[in-house]
Amino acid sequence: MALFRKTLLFLAGAVAAAPVAAQIAPPAPVEQTSLARDAFATGVLARAEGALDSGLWKGAQPATLSRLLDAAPARPAGPSLGEAMRRILLSPGDAPDGAGPDLGGRKLLALARAGFVDEARTIASISSAPRGDPHVGEALATADLYSGDVQAACRRNAGLSSGRDETFWVKLRVICYAAAGERDAADLTYGLLRDRGLLDEADEILLNALVAGAAPKTPVAPENALHLAAVRALQLPLAPGLLEKADGGTLKAVARDETLEPATRIAAATRAAAMGAMSAGDLAALYGAVPADVADVAQAGARIATHPDDPMTDVLLYKSIAGMTAPEFMRDKAARIADALSIADSFPRAYAAALLYQNDLKALEGALVAPGEAMRFAEARMAVGDGDGAARWLGAAFGADGLSSLGEDQKMAFIGLADLLAALDPVAAKLLAERAGVALGASAPAGAVHARGGEADAQLFAAVVDAAFDAALRDIPGQAGLAALAASSAAPEGDPVGDVVIGQSLRAAGLSDLRRRMQFEAAWKARFSETPPASAGPGEAAAAGAGASSGDGGLLPRLKPRSRP
Repeated sequence: MALFRKTLLFLAGAVAAAPVAAQIAPPAPVEQTSLARDAFATGVLARAEGALDSGLWKGAQPATLSRLLDAAPARPAGPSLGEAMRRILLSPGDAPDGAGPDLGGRKLLALARAGFVDEARTIASISSAPRGDPHVGEALATADLYSGDVQAACRRNAGLSSGRDETFWVKLRVICYAAAGERDAADLTYGLLRDRGLLDEADEILLNALVAGAAPKTPVAPENALHLAAVRALQLPLAPGLLEKADGGTLKAVARDETLEPATRIAAATRAAAMGAMSAGDLAALYGAVPADVADVAQAGARIATHPDDPMTDVLLYKSIAGMTAPEFMRDKAARIADALSIADSFPRAYAAALLYQNDLKALEGALVAPGEAMRFAEARMAVGDGDGAARWLGAAFGADGLSSLGEDQKMAFIGLADLLAALDPVAAKLLAERAGVALGASAPAGAVHARGGEADAQLFAAVVDAAFDAALRDIPGQAGLAALAASSAAPEGDPVGDVVIGQSLRAAGLSDLRRRMQFEAAWKARFSETPPASAGPGEAAAAGAGASSGDGGLLPRLKPRSRP
Protein backbone atom coordinates (compact mmCIF):
# COMPACT_ATOMS: atom_id res chain seq x y z
CA MET A 1 0.00 0.00 0.00
CA ALA A 2 2.79 2.41 0.91
CA LEU A 3 4.56 1.58 -2.34
CA PHE A 4 1.33 2.25 -4.28
CA ARG A 5 0.94 5.70 -2.68
CA LYS A 6 4.56 6.61 -3.49
CA THR A 7 4.03 5.63 -7.12
CA LEU A 8 0.90 7.79 -7.38
CA LEU A 9 2.73 10.78 -5.85
CA PHE A 10 5.63 10.37 -8.33
CA LEU A 11 3.25 10.23 -11.32
CA ALA A 12 1.32 13.23 -10.09
CA GLY A 13 4.50 15.24 -9.69
CA ALA A 14 5.63 14.31 -13.18
CA VAL A 15 2.28 15.39 -14.68
CA ALA A 16 2.35 18.68 -12.76
CA ALA A 17 5.89 19.42 -13.85
CA ALA A 18 5.25 18.70 -17.51
CA PRO A 19 3.66 22.06 -18.41
CA VAL A 20 6.48 23.92 -16.63
CA ALA A 21 9.11 22.00 -18.59
CA ALA A 22 7.19 22.63 -21.78
CA GLN A 23 7.39 26.40 -21.14
CA ILE A 24 11.23 26.40 -21.01
CA ALA A 25 12.55 27.87 -24.25
CA PRO A 26 15.15 25.85 -26.15
CA PRO A 27 18.69 27.24 -26.12
CA ALA A 28 19.41 29.93 -28.67
CA PRO A 29 21.51 28.81 -31.61
CA VAL A 30 25.22 29.51 -31.27
CA GLU A 31 26.32 32.33 -33.52
CA GLN A 32 28.68 31.03 -36.17
CA THR A 33 31.46 33.61 -36.62
CA SER A 34 35.14 33.43 -37.38
CA LEU A 35 37.38 33.65 -34.33
CA ALA A 36 40.37 34.79 -36.35
CA ARG A 37 41.66 38.33 -35.78
CA ASP A 38 44.09 40.34 -37.84
CA ALA A 39 47.77 39.58 -37.28
CA PHE A 40 48.48 42.83 -35.47
CA ALA A 41 45.75 42.24 -32.87
CA THR A 42 46.58 38.55 -32.43
CA GLY A 43 48.91 37.59 -29.60
CA VAL A 44 50.13 34.35 -28.07
CA LEU A 45 51.18 35.69 -24.67
CA ALA A 46 49.01 35.48 -21.53
CA ARG A 47 48.93 38.14 -18.81
CA ALA A 48 50.63 35.70 -16.43
CA GLU A 49 53.48 35.43 -18.94
CA GLY A 50 54.05 39.19 -19.08
CA ALA A 51 51.54 40.33 -21.71
CA LEU A 52 50.55 44.00 -21.60
CA ASP A 53 46.96 45.16 -21.15
CA SER A 54 44.70 44.56 -24.16
CA GLY A 55 44.30 48.32 -24.65
CA LEU A 56 47.98 48.82 -25.35
CA TRP A 57 47.35 50.29 -28.84
CA LYS A 58 44.30 52.43 -28.04
CA GLY A 59 44.66 55.89 -29.55
CA ALA A 60 47.71 55.08 -31.69
CA GLN A 61 48.05 56.13 -35.31
CA PRO A 62 48.73 53.24 -37.72
CA ALA A 63 51.26 55.30 -39.69
CA THR A 64 53.28 55.95 -36.53
CA LEU A 65 53.26 52.29 -35.57
CA SER A 66 54.34 51.33 -39.09
CA ARG A 67 57.41 53.56 -38.86
CA LEU A 68 58.30 52.20 -35.43
CA LEU A 69 57.91 48.58 -36.52
CA ASP A 70 60.15 49.18 -39.52
CA ALA A 71 62.78 50.62 -37.17
CA ALA A 72 62.55 47.80 -34.61
CA PRO A 73 65.96 46.17 -34.03
CA ALA A 74 66.74 42.93 -35.80
CA ARG A 75 69.66 42.56 -33.36
CA PRO A 76 68.40 43.68 -29.92
CA ALA A 77 71.34 45.07 -27.96
CA GLY A 78 70.58 42.96 -24.89
CA PRO A 79 68.19 40.35 -23.52
CA SER A 80 66.09 43.02 -21.80
CA LEU A 81 65.28 44.63 -25.15
CA GLY A 82 64.55 41.23 -26.68
CA GLU A 83 62.21 40.53 -23.77
CA ALA A 84 60.55 43.91 -24.32
CA MET A 85 59.94 43.02 -27.96
CA ARG A 86 58.48 39.67 -26.93
CA ARG A 87 56.09 41.21 -24.41
CA ILE A 88 54.99 44.07 -26.64
CA LEU A 89 54.52 42.30 -29.97
CA LEU A 90 53.16 39.03 -28.59
CA SER A 91 50.52 40.72 -26.40
CA PRO A 92 46.98 40.44 -27.79
CA GLY A 93 45.21 43.77 -28.21
CA ASP A 94 42.87 45.48 -30.64
CA ALA A 95 44.56 47.21 -33.53
CA PRO A 96 44.08 50.99 -33.71
CA ASP A 97 41.31 52.41 -35.87
CA GLY A 98 42.20 52.53 -39.54
CA ALA A 99 44.88 49.84 -39.35
CA GLY A 100 45.29 47.77 -42.50
CA PRO A 101 46.67 44.24 -42.94
CA ASP A 102 50.14 45.64 -43.68
CA LEU A 103 50.50 46.64 -40.00
CA GLY A 104 50.19 42.99 -39.00
CA GLY A 105 52.70 42.05 -41.68
CA ARG A 106 55.22 44.56 -40.37
CA LYS A 107 54.77 43.11 -36.89
CA LEU A 108 55.37 39.57 -38.15
CA LEU A 109 58.47 40.69 -40.03
CA ALA A 110 59.91 42.49 -36.99
CA LEU A 111 59.38 39.34 -34.91
CA ALA A 112 60.95 37.02 -37.47
CA ARG A 113 64.04 39.16 -38.01
CA ALA A 114 64.70 39.40 -34.28
CA GLY A 115 64.54 35.62 -33.87
CA PHE A 116 60.93 35.09 -32.81
CA VAL A 117 60.32 33.04 -35.93
CA ASP A 118 58.11 30.35 -34.39
CA GLU A 119 55.91 32.96 -32.77
CA ALA A 120 55.55 34.86 -36.05
CA ARG A 121 54.50 31.67 -37.85
CA THR A 122 51.99 30.83 -35.12
CA ILE A 123 50.38 34.28 -35.24
CA ALA A 124 50.17 34.11 -39.03
CA SER A 125 48.53 30.68 -38.87
CA ILE A 126 45.84 31.56 -36.31
CA SER A 127 45.06 35.06 -37.56
CA SER A 128 43.39 36.41 -40.64
CA ALA A 129 46.70 37.69 -42.04
CA PRO A 130 46.30 37.81 -45.85
CA ARG A 131 49.06 35.78 -47.48
CA GLY A 132 48.96 38.09 -50.52
CA ASP A 133 50.02 41.12 -48.47
CA PRO A 134 53.67 41.94 -49.30
CA HIS A 135 54.69 42.42 -45.67
CA VAL A 136 52.97 39.25 -44.48
CA GLY A 137 54.51 37.41 -47.40
CA GLU A 138 57.96 38.82 -46.64
CA ALA A 139 57.70 37.72 -43.01
CA LEU A 140 56.70 34.18 -44.01
CA ALA A 141 59.28 34.00 -46.81
CA THR A 142 61.93 35.16 -44.33
CA ALA A 143 60.87 32.36 -41.99
CA ASP A 144 61.09 29.90 -44.89
CA LEU A 145 64.64 31.00 -45.68
CA TYR A 146 65.71 30.66 -42.05
CA SER A 147 64.40 27.09 -42.04
CA GLY A 148 66.21 26.30 -45.29
CA ASP A 149 63.08 25.98 -47.45
CA VAL A 150 64.08 28.18 -50.38
CA GLN A 151 61.44 26.64 -52.64
CA ALA A 152 58.63 27.73 -50.30
CA ALA A 153 60.00 31.28 -50.24
CA CYS A 154 60.19 31.30 -54.04
CA ARG A 155 56.59 30.11 -54.31
CA ARG A 156 55.52 33.03 -52.12
CA ASN A 157 57.45 35.34 -54.42
CA ALA A 158 55.73 33.94 -57.48
CA GLY A 159 52.29 34.19 -55.83
CA LEU A 160 52.48 37.90 -54.99
CA SER A 161 49.69 40.06 -56.34
CA SER A 162 51.41 43.35 -55.41
CA GLY A 163 54.68 44.68 -54.06
CA ARG A 164 56.85 42.53 -56.36
CA ASP A 165 59.24 45.42 -56.95
CA GLU A 166 60.14 45.78 -53.25
CA THR A 167 63.88 45.27 -52.71
CA PHE A 168 63.51 42.10 -50.63
CA TRP A 169 61.51 40.32 -53.34
CA VAL A 170 63.86 41.37 -56.14
CA LYS A 171 66.87 40.07 -54.18
CA LEU A 172 65.00 36.86 -53.46
CA ARG A 173 64.37 36.40 -57.18
CA VAL A 174 68.13 36.31 -57.80
CA ILE A 175 68.34 33.40 -55.33
CA CYS A 176 65.31 31.69 -56.89
CA TYR A 177 66.60 32.03 -60.45
CA ALA A 178 70.01 30.72 -59.42
CA ALA A 179 68.41 27.76 -57.61
CA ALA A 180 66.42 26.95 -60.76
CA GLY A 181 69.53 27.16 -62.96
CA GLU A 182 68.26 30.28 -64.79
CA ARG A 183 71.58 32.13 -64.80
CA ASP A 184 70.60 34.74 -67.40
CA ALA A 185 67.51 35.81 -65.45
CA ALA A 186 69.53 35.86 -62.23
CA ASP A 187 72.23 38.00 -63.89
CA LEU A 188 69.69 40.46 -65.29
CA THR A 189 67.93 40.85 -61.93
CA TYR A 190 71.24 41.24 -60.12
CA GLY A 191 72.25 43.95 -62.60
CA LEU A 192 69.06 45.91 -61.95
CA LEU A 193 69.70 45.86 -58.21
CA ARG A 194 73.32 46.93 -58.69
CA ASP A 195 72.44 49.77 -61.09
CA ARG A 196 69.86 51.14 -58.64
CA GLY A 197 72.34 51.08 -55.77
CA LEU A 198 70.25 48.62 -53.74
CA LEU A 199 73.06 46.23 -52.82
CA ASP A 200 75.29 46.42 -49.78
CA GLU A 201 78.74 44.83 -49.72
CA ALA A 202 77.55 41.40 -48.53
CA ASP A 203 74.69 41.45 -51.07
CA GLU A 204 77.09 42.13 -53.92
CA ILE A 205 79.52 39.37 -53.01
CA LEU A 206 76.93 36.67 -52.31
CA LEU A 207 74.46 37.41 -55.11
CA ASN A 208 77.26 37.83 -57.66
CA ALA A 209 78.66 34.45 -56.56
CA LEU A 210 75.25 32.86 -57.10
CA VAL A 211 75.00 34.36 -60.59
CA ALA A 212 78.51 33.20 -61.44
CA GLY A 213 78.02 29.80 -59.82
CA ALA A 214 81.34 30.07 -57.99
CA ALA A 215 82.13 30.63 -54.32
CA PRO A 216 83.64 34.01 -53.37
CA LYS A 217 87.34 34.12 -52.56
CA THR A 218 86.85 35.59 -49.08
CA PRO A 219 84.42 34.46 -46.36
CA VAL A 220 81.27 36.55 -46.01
CA ALA A 221 79.42 37.22 -42.75
CA PRO A 222 75.67 36.71 -43.31
CA GLU A 223 73.46 39.40 -41.81
CA ASN A 224 69.94 38.29 -42.71
CA ALA A 225 67.78 35.54 -44.16
CA LEU A 226 68.71 36.31 -47.78
CA HIS A 227 72.41 36.15 -46.99
CA LEU A 228 71.98 32.89 -45.10
CA ALA A 229 70.13 31.35 -48.05
CA ALA A 230 72.96 32.37 -50.38
CA VAL A 231 75.63 31.01 -48.02
CA ARG A 232 73.81 27.69 -47.86
CA ALA A 233 73.31 27.53 -51.63
CA LEU A 234 77.02 28.19 -52.20
CA GLN A 235 77.91 25.67 -49.45
CA LEU A 236 80.23 28.20 -47.82
CA PRO A 237 81.80 27.41 -44.46
CA LEU A 238 80.21 29.25 -41.55
CA ALA A 239 82.62 29.71 -38.65
CA PRO A 240 81.72 31.33 -35.31
CA GLY A 241 83.69 34.45 -36.24
CA LEU A 242 81.31 35.14 -39.13
CA LEU A 243 78.26 35.63 -36.89
CA GLU A 244 79.01 39.08 -35.50
CA LYS A 245 76.61 40.95 -37.78
CA ALA A 246 73.85 38.33 -38.01
CA ASP A 247 70.31 39.23 -37.00
CA GLY A 248 68.43 37.24 -34.38
CA GLY A 249 66.61 35.08 -36.91
CA THR A 250 69.83 34.12 -38.67
CA LEU A 251 71.51 33.23 -35.37
CA LYS A 252 68.62 31.06 -34.29
CA ALA A 253 68.55 29.33 -37.69
CA VAL A 254 72.28 28.60 -37.47
CA ALA A 255 71.89 27.25 -33.94
CA ARG A 256 69.20 24.84 -35.18
CA ASP A 257 71.11 23.68 -38.27
CA GLU A 258 72.32 20.16 -37.48
CA THR A 259 74.55 20.11 -40.56
CA LEU A 260 76.89 22.72 -39.07
CA GLU A 261 79.78 22.24 -36.69
CA PRO A 262 78.77 22.20 -33.00
CA ALA A 263 81.09 25.12 -32.20
CA THR A 264 79.32 27.31 -34.76
CA ARG A 265 75.88 26.31 -33.49
CA ILE A 266 76.83 27.01 -29.87
CA ALA A 267 78.32 30.39 -30.76
CA ALA A 268 75.13 31.30 -32.63
CA ALA A 269 72.95 30.15 -29.73
CA THR A 270 74.80 32.24 -27.16
CA ARG A 271 74.51 35.33 -29.34
CA ALA A 272 70.80 34.70 -29.90
CA ALA A 273 70.28 34.26 -26.15
CA ALA A 274 72.02 37.59 -25.51
CA MET A 275 69.43 39.20 -27.79
CA GLY A 276 66.56 37.62 -25.86
CA ALA A 277 65.68 35.33 -28.76
CA MET A 278 66.72 32.00 -27.25
CA SER A 279 65.36 30.70 -23.96
CA ALA A 280 67.04 28.63 -21.27
CA GLY A 281 65.08 25.61 -22.52
CA ASP A 282 66.30 26.17 -26.09
CA LEU A 283 69.90 26.38 -24.89
CA ALA A 284 69.64 23.30 -22.67
CA ALA A 285 68.10 21.28 -25.51
CA LEU A 286 70.90 22.29 -27.87
CA TYR A 287 73.71 21.65 -25.37
CA GLY A 288 72.18 18.31 -24.46
CA ALA A 289 71.81 17.24 -28.10
CA VAL A 290 75.38 18.02 -29.20
CA PRO A 291 77.22 14.67 -29.42
CA ALA A 292 80.07 14.15 -26.96
CA ASP A 293 82.13 11.15 -25.84
CA VAL A 294 81.75 10.03 -22.25
CA ALA A 295 85.51 10.34 -21.83
CA ASP A 296 85.42 13.97 -22.99
CA VAL A 297 82.63 14.78 -20.54
CA ALA A 298 84.65 13.19 -17.72
CA GLN A 299 87.59 15.45 -18.62
CA ALA A 300 85.49 18.60 -18.87
CA GLY A 301 87.16 20.17 -15.85
CA ALA A 302 90.62 19.76 -17.35
CA ARG A 303 89.56 21.58 -20.53
CA ILE A 304 89.14 24.81 -18.56
CA ALA A 305 92.91 25.23 -18.51
CA THR A 306 93.59 23.95 -22.03
CA HIS A 307 90.56 25.10 -24.09
CA PRO A 308 88.83 27.93 -22.17
CA ASP A 309 87.71 29.72 -25.36
CA ASP A 310 86.30 26.64 -27.13
CA PRO A 311 82.46 26.59 -27.22
CA MET A 312 82.65 22.80 -26.87
CA THR A 313 84.15 23.31 -23.42
CA ASP A 314 80.89 24.94 -22.39
CA VAL A 315 78.95 21.97 -23.76
CA LEU A 316 81.11 19.39 -21.98
CA LEU A 317 80.89 21.32 -18.71
CA TYR A 318 77.11 21.46 -19.05
CA LYS A 319 76.87 17.72 -19.64
CA SER A 320 79.22 17.08 -16.72
CA ILE A 321 77.19 19.26 -14.36
CA ALA A 322 73.90 17.74 -15.54
CA GLY A 323 75.20 14.33 -14.46
CA MET A 324 75.85 15.46 -10.87
CA THR A 325 72.42 14.66 -9.48
CA ALA A 326 73.32 12.85 -6.23
CA PRO A 327 73.41 14.96 -3.01
CA GLU A 328 77.03 13.97 -2.32
CA PHE A 329 78.06 15.79 -5.51
CA MET A 330 76.66 19.15 -4.35
CA ARG A 331 80.04 20.63 -3.47
CA ASP A 332 81.67 19.42 -6.68
CA LYS A 333 78.70 20.65 -8.66
CA ALA A 334 78.93 24.13 -7.16
CA ALA A 335 82.64 24.33 -7.98
CA ARG A 336 82.07 23.11 -11.55
CA ILE A 337 79.29 25.66 -12.14
CA ALA A 338 81.57 28.41 -10.83
CA ASP A 339 84.22 27.23 -13.31
CA ALA A 340 81.72 27.27 -16.16
CA LEU A 341 80.69 30.82 -15.27
CA SER A 342 84.26 32.03 -14.79
CA ILE A 343 85.53 31.14 -18.28
CA ALA A 344 82.78 33.17 -19.99
CA ASP A 345 84.87 35.85 -21.69
CA SER A 346 82.09 37.73 -23.48
CA PHE A 347 78.67 39.11 -22.65
CA PRO A 348 76.77 36.56 -24.81
CA ARG A 349 78.70 33.62 -23.37
CA ALA A 350 78.26 34.82 -19.78
CA TYR A 351 74.55 35.49 -20.20
CA ALA A 352 73.98 32.08 -21.79
CA ALA A 353 75.75 30.40 -18.85
CA ALA A 354 73.62 32.36 -16.38
CA LEU A 355 70.49 31.14 -18.19
CA LEU A 356 71.65 27.53 -18.30
CA TYR A 357 72.44 27.28 -14.59
CA GLN A 358 69.73 29.49 -13.11
CA ASN A 359 67.76 26.57 -11.65
CA ASP A 360 70.90 24.91 -10.31
CA LEU A 361 71.87 28.11 -8.51
CA LYS A 362 68.43 28.34 -6.93
CA ALA A 363 68.81 24.80 -5.66
CA LEU A 364 72.28 25.55 -4.29
CA GLU A 365 71.18 28.49 -2.13
CA GLY A 366 72.22 27.88 1.45
CA ALA A 367 75.10 25.59 0.51
CA LEU A 368 78.59 26.40 1.81
CA VAL A 369 80.73 27.65 -1.07
CA ALA A 370 83.95 29.63 -1.41
CA PRO A 371 83.60 33.45 -1.44
CA GLY A 372 84.71 33.71 -5.07
CA GLU A 373 82.13 31.12 -6.08
CA ALA A 374 79.39 32.95 -4.18
CA MET A 375 80.24 36.17 -5.99
CA ARG A 376 80.19 34.43 -9.35
CA PHE A 377 76.78 32.99 -8.51
CA ALA A 378 75.57 36.47 -7.50
CA GLU A 379 76.62 37.85 -10.87
CA ALA A 380 74.73 35.07 -12.65
CA ARG A 381 71.59 35.76 -10.62
CA MET A 382 71.79 39.44 -11.55
CA ALA A 383 72.04 38.45 -15.22
CA VAL A 384 68.59 36.85 -15.11
CA GLY A 385 67.08 39.74 -13.15
CA ASP A 386 67.06 38.18 -9.67
CA GLY A 387 68.28 40.98 -7.42
CA ASP A 388 67.21 39.30 -4.18
CA GLY A 389 68.99 36.07 -5.09
CA ALA A 390 72.12 38.01 -6.01
CA ALA A 391 72.05 39.83 -2.67
CA ARG A 392 71.79 36.52 -0.80
CA TRP A 393 74.81 35.10 -2.62
CA LEU A 394 76.80 38.27 -2.01
CA GLY A 395 75.86 38.10 1.66
CA ALA A 396 77.10 34.51 1.75
CA ALA A 397 80.43 35.67 0.30
CA PHE A 398 81.46 37.55 3.45
CA GLY A 399 79.40 35.69 6.06
CA ALA A 400 79.23 36.78 9.69
CA ASP A 401 82.77 38.18 9.78
CA GLY A 402 82.11 40.94 7.26
CA LEU A 403 84.54 42.06 4.56
CA SER A 404 87.48 41.48 6.90
CA SER A 405 87.21 37.77 6.08
CA LEU A 406 88.00 38.45 2.41
CA GLY A 407 91.30 39.08 0.70
CA GLU A 408 91.99 42.45 -0.87
CA ASP A 409 91.15 41.33 -4.40
CA GLN A 410 87.93 39.75 -3.21
CA LYS A 411 86.97 42.90 -1.32
CA MET A 412 87.33 44.88 -4.53
CA ALA A 413 85.33 42.22 -6.38
CA PHE A 414 82.56 42.45 -3.79
CA ILE A 415 82.55 46.26 -4.02
CA GLY A 416 82.16 46.18 -7.79
CA LEU A 417 79.38 43.59 -7.67
CA ALA A 418 77.47 45.45 -4.96
CA ASP A 419 77.44 48.58 -7.10
CA LEU A 420 76.43 46.50 -10.12
CA LEU A 421 73.50 45.21 -8.07
CA ALA A 422 72.48 48.81 -7.38
CA ALA A 423 71.78 49.27 -11.10
CA LEU A 424 69.38 46.31 -11.05
CA ASP A 425 67.85 46.43 -7.57
CA PRO A 426 68.67 49.56 -5.51
CA VAL A 427 66.74 48.37 -2.45
CA ALA A 428 68.51 45.00 -2.26
CA ALA A 429 71.86 46.71 -2.86
CA LYS A 430 71.27 49.23 -0.08
CA LEU A 431 70.42 46.54 2.47
CA LEU A 432 73.45 44.52 1.41
CA ALA A 433 75.76 47.55 1.67
CA GLU A 434 74.54 48.24 5.21
CA ARG A 435 75.28 44.65 6.21
CA ALA A 436 78.73 44.75 4.64
CA GLY A 437 79.62 48.18 5.95
CA VAL A 438 80.19 49.85 2.58
CA ALA A 439 78.82 53.05 1.08
CA LEU A 440 77.13 52.71 -2.30
CA GLY A 441 78.24 55.01 -5.09
CA ALA A 442 78.16 55.04 -8.87
CA SER A 443 80.89 52.82 -10.30
CA ALA A 444 80.60 53.93 -13.89
CA PRO A 445 78.10 55.37 -16.33
CA ALA A 446 75.62 52.79 -17.57
CA GLY A 447 76.76 53.43 -21.14
CA ALA A 448 74.88 53.10 -24.38
CA VAL A 449 72.53 50.17 -24.72
CA HIS A 450 71.87 50.43 -28.41
CA ALA A 451 73.95 49.16 -31.29
CA ARG A 452 74.00 50.42 -34.85
CA GLY A 453 75.87 49.12 -37.82
CA GLY A 454 76.18 52.42 -39.70
CA GLU A 455 75.40 56.11 -39.75
CA ALA A 456 72.46 57.22 -37.65
CA ASP A 457 69.48 58.66 -39.50
CA ALA A 458 68.74 61.98 -37.78
CA GLN A 459 65.26 62.27 -39.28
CA LEU A 460 64.33 58.74 -38.23
CA PHE A 461 65.56 59.31 -34.69
CA ALA A 462 63.61 62.58 -34.52
CA ALA A 463 60.46 60.72 -35.61
CA VAL A 464 61.08 58.06 -32.94
CA VAL A 465 61.50 60.71 -30.22
CA ASP A 466 58.29 62.39 -31.40
CA ALA A 467 56.45 59.06 -31.20
CA ALA A 468 57.86 58.46 -27.72
CA PHE A 469 56.61 61.85 -26.45
CA ASP A 470 53.23 61.29 -28.10
CA ALA A 471 52.86 57.86 -26.47
CA ALA A 472 53.77 59.20 -23.03
CA LEU A 473 51.42 62.19 -23.25
CA ARG A 474 48.47 60.20 -24.57
CA ASP A 475 49.12 57.03 -22.54
CA ILE A 476 49.63 54.53 -25.36
CA PRO A 477 51.75 51.77 -23.73
CA GLY A 478 52.29 49.73 -26.88
CA GLN A 479 53.52 52.71 -28.86
CA ALA A 480 55.82 53.73 -26.00
CA GLY A 481 57.34 50.25 -25.96
CA LEU A 482 57.84 50.27 -29.73
CA ALA A 483 59.48 53.70 -29.46
CA ALA A 484 61.96 52.26 -26.95
CA LEU A 485 62.80 49.42 -29.34
CA ALA A 486 63.12 51.74 -32.34
CA ALA A 487 65.31 54.17 -30.39
CA SER A 488 67.68 51.33 -29.50
CA SER A 489 68.60 51.04 -33.19
CA ALA A 490 67.84 54.56 -34.49
CA ALA A 491 69.69 56.65 -31.91
CA PRO A 492 73.21 57.86 -32.76
CA GLU A 493 75.91 55.67 -31.24
CA GLY A 494 76.74 56.79 -27.71
CA ASP A 495 74.07 59.50 -27.66
CA PRO A 496 72.83 59.82 -24.05
CA VAL A 497 69.53 61.20 -25.33
CA GLY A 498 68.88 57.84 -26.94
CA ASP A 499 69.40 56.08 -23.62
CA VAL A 500 66.94 58.45 -21.93
CA VAL A 501 64.34 57.88 -24.64
CA ILE A 502 64.72 54.10 -24.35
CA GLY A 503 64.53 54.05 -20.56
CA GLN A 504 61.65 56.48 -20.18
CA SER A 505 59.68 54.84 -23.00
CA LEU A 506 60.01 51.44 -21.32
CA ARG A 507 58.75 53.06 -18.15
CA ALA A 508 55.77 54.60 -20.00
CA ALA A 509 55.02 51.16 -21.45
CA GLY A 510 54.79 49.65 -17.96
CA LEU A 511 58.09 47.82 -18.37
CA SER A 512 60.09 49.46 -15.58
CA ASP A 513 61.53 46.09 -14.57
CA LEU A 514 63.12 45.78 -18.00
CA ARG A 515 64.39 49.34 -17.75
CA ARG A 516 66.37 48.33 -14.66
CA ARG A 517 67.66 45.19 -16.35
CA MET A 518 68.73 47.25 -19.35
CA GLN A 519 70.77 49.55 -17.08
CA PHE A 520 72.36 46.54 -15.40
CA GLU A 521 73.23 44.92 -18.72
CA ALA A 522 74.94 48.07 -19.97
CA ALA A 523 77.11 48.24 -16.84
CA TRP A 524 77.76 44.47 -16.92
CA LYS A 525 78.96 44.55 -20.53
CA ALA A 526 81.66 47.03 -19.58
CA ARG A 527 83.21 44.43 -17.28
CA PHE A 528 84.28 42.16 -20.12
CA SER A 529 87.22 44.38 -21.01
CA GLU A 530 88.76 43.58 -17.63
CA THR A 531 91.55 41.08 -17.03
CA PRO A 532 91.50 38.96 -13.84
CA PRO A 533 94.68 38.73 -11.75
CA ALA A 534 97.09 36.04 -12.96
CA SER A 535 97.31 34.55 -9.46
CA ALA A 536 93.62 33.60 -9.37
CA GLY A 537 92.67 29.97 -9.87
CA PRO A 538 90.27 28.91 -12.63
CA GLY A 539 87.30 28.64 -10.30
CA GLU A 540 87.69 32.16 -8.93
CA ALA A 541 89.52 34.03 -11.69
CA ALA A 542 86.63 36.09 -12.94
CA ALA A 543 85.10 36.71 -9.54
CA ALA A 544 88.42 37.79 -8.04
CA GLY A 545 88.99 40.25 -10.84
CA ALA A 546 85.48 41.70 -10.86
CA GLY A 547 85.45 45.38 -10.05
CA ALA A 548 89.06 46.03 -11.02
CA SER A 549 89.69 47.65 -14.35
CA SER A 550 92.67 47.21 -16.63
CA GLY A 551 91.37 49.51 -19.34
CA ASP A 552 89.39 52.66 -19.94
CA GLY A 553 86.23 50.75 -20.82
CA GLY A 554 86.02 48.76 -17.61
CA LEU A 555 83.99 49.26 -14.48
CA LEU A 556 85.91 51.35 -11.97
CA PRO A 557 84.60 50.75 -8.44
CA ARG A 558 84.04 53.84 -6.40
CA LEU A 559 82.57 52.01 -3.44
CA LYS A 560 84.73 52.51 -0.39
CA PRO A 561 84.60 50.37 2.76
CA ARG A 562 83.41 52.40 5.67
CA SER A 563 84.27 51.91 9.32
CA ARG A 564 81.55 50.63 11.56
CA PRO A 565 80.75 52.88 14.52
